Amino acid sequence: MEPNQAGVAALIGMQRSLSKSEHPFEQVVGTLFLAGLLNERLARLTDQQIGQLVSDFVSNQVGILDPEMTICEHAALRLFRSSGGTFATRHTEAEGPRASCPNCGNEMLLHYGIDEPDYQECTLLHCGYRELA
Repeated sequence: MEPNQAGVAALIGMQRSLSKSEHPFEQVVGTLFLAGLLNERLARLTDQQIGQLVSDFVSNQVGILDPEMTICEHAALRLFRSSGGTFATRHTEAEGPRASCPNCGNEMLLHYGIDEPDYQECTLLHCGYRELA
């Protein structure tokens, strides 16, 4: 896949791969090139989409008991509640109770799409139910 047409997740994967390359040129120049492309893509995302990336990618790299996990969770939640870059709690308060999964009855969480539309996903790991938001 060409980096210019790659989605955000693909760019992250390519950059991680190149950062571990045994070839110094690929490692440095390739990683910097992909970091520039990724930076351009991230600039076009909403605060909620950035929060989703923090939740999906950054928190997966941090230990659950580390203080960095608490910081990542707080940052993601703040970005999810953001309205044009400002902190706004009224959105989450107005949403009311979350939907229940039609398969298992567990809570559904909103996932802000990055390279795909937004969707609701069941919180039960083995259920796997998703629906477009």
